[in-house]
Amino acid sequence: MKNTQTISNLLQFYIEAEKLKATLRHSWTSDTTRQESTAEHSWMLSLIAITLFEHLKIKIDQLKVLKLVIIHDLAEAVTGDIPAFEVSERMKAKKQNEKLALKKLARNLPSKTKKELFALNAEYEAKETLEAKMAQALDKLEAPLQHAIAGIETWDQNDFNYSGTYRKYDFVKIDEAIIALTEEISTFSRKKITEANQLHRLKEEVRILYEELNAKEKNLNFKL
Repeated sequence: MKNTQTISNLLQFYIEAEKLKATLRHSWTSDTTRQESTAEHSWMLSLIAITLFEHLKIKIDQLKVLKLVIIHDLAEAVTGDIPAFEVSERMKAKKQNEKLALKKLARNLPSKTKKELFALNAEYEAKETLEAKMAQALDKLEAPLQHAIAGIETWDQNDFNYSGTYRKYDFVKIDEAIIALTEEISTFSRKKITEANQLHRLKEEVRILYEELNAKEKNLNFKL
């Protein structure tokens, strides 16, 4: 870290990684004139993580989780983002291209730093450690959260198809706090879709569930 070349290499890495700020995702922001960047997505994951840690019952390496969520999409500074619902040749090659992109970004980093970066990425992709599972859970629930925050006029049919389905996935079962947050996001989204009279655009199983929940809430409010 003391030599000039090392500092110069770090600067070059930051310059290339900065492109993550300009890499747009499918999701829009609450400012409906623009989409969110991958860097903003990673920031939100970090924010959710540090505000959830104290509520977790599981014992977890908090610093490791933060490192994982910060670097989990770093390769997109080179490859760009691909929506989860996309079916394409570039989706098939996504994992391989991201590995190559990460190698390109880290090519001039100090050996120790590079080794840690690759190890973190491998751990995240393997989804085996508790920290990786936590990072994956945060990644999966942040997308529906961002969609629920954004104006529903920015949604396309893919967004309606995805809405509500994430609740049944294994990642939400990692901890009671994640389960509770997932349900809160689902309720928030359900109310947004209902108020916009867009329930008919959901997948049938989700639409039926949301209609049943709306009916229960209506009856409860009537009794009160």
